[in-house]
Amino acid sequence: MELWNSHILPRLTAVEVIEWFTFAVNILVYIFSKKIASRYGAIQDETRMKSRLRILHGFNLIVFITFILSVVIHSSRFPAEQISQTCLTLLCAYLVIHLAEALLLKRYGKAISVMNYSRRVETSTSRTLELLAHFVILVGAVVVLINVWGLTSSLQTTGVLGFLALLVFITKDYWMRDFLSGILLISSERLERGDVIAIPAEDVLGIVLEIRTRQTHVRDLVHGHDMMLPNAFLLTHRVDLYKQNPAGPFKDYVDFKIAYGTPVKTVRDFLQAVHQQAAAAGEEMDAKREAHIALKENGDHAARWRLGYVLNTPEKLLAARDAVNLAAYELQEKFGLDISTPTTHLVESRAGNSASTSSSVEHTKSPDKS
Repeated sequence: MELWNSHILPRLTAVEVIEWFTFAVNILVYIFSKKIASRYGAIQDETRMKSRLRILHGFNLIVFITFILSVVIHSSRFPAEQISQTCLTLLCAYLVIHLAEALLLKRYGKAISVMNYSRRVETSTSRTLELLAHFVILVGAVVVLINVWGLTSSLQTTGVLGFLALLVFITKDYWMRDFLSGILLISSERLERGDVIAIPAEDVLGIVLEIRTRQTHVRDLVHGHDMMLPNAFLLTHRVDLYKQNPAGPFKDYVDFKIAYGTPVKTVRDFLQAVHQQAAAAGEEMDAKREAHIALKENGDHAARWRLGYVLNTPEKLLAARDAVNLAAYELQEKFGLDISTPTTHLVESRAGNSASTSSSVEHTKSPDKS
């Protein structure tokens, strides 16, 4: 009891009111943190909900540690009041951002299904308002922190707006370009979650999982890994969108090089059989729609035939191509065809022996190195 009266109680009474208020808010947030995060999880995915919950608990731990330090270290040199107010400001800003995202998604978001998983995602309106809300909240937090730490005197010559303008100018090369590009991508409503895209410059074929403030989250359909692409990159490079549109269903094709001399009817029957077998093998292709067969090029070595078909969903693009190639490989002997690139060159060795070819139209000798 003497320890309480002589040491602990005087330290507790010396703690500022703002520190007690910050500690009380921290306790309430900790008690209701799971409920807050689960409410967000009902709108977003569970992984993000858990991430938000860990960040929220991290804020709680920091606020609790600063409160303990303010009790243990009661000294004029230790800015306990400023630290408490800083923690309270950051915690409140995080909660307000969290609340703004949930409200905007609930009000302006839409429910879609991405890779057999239903979730509520941003629209151009909700995402634009979300970015604007983030900016306003962060600017407000910066202004509050400036006043908390007594830095207003250094801003009297330029004012808060001048300081913020200087801050934006200094950091614009880091975030401004991608930030504005993200707004343009979302407001255009052409690139959305669930869209299959191809980026020829990076040899990427993937599905868009999320368009964030500065980066777009894409899952590579070939390798199965995730990648983060800067938003500005998607505006400055060619991006092919594989998606349903008002012009009609989504179409794809596979080309085959078939040697000259093969009857046209045989080629057409072969490609029709390939389409039927590939469509029956899985649910990637629309079996009710007829295949489109065309001769696209009479090349130097073979005729390039194209088998066009309709997909049920763009996400199955690679699976459909694989099914078509497999069916062609299995049916080539039945129709007396060879889908490998025909050999039309005669290569002679130094000994004068020549390799057999299918239909030689050009002779090439290896250079004489003797």
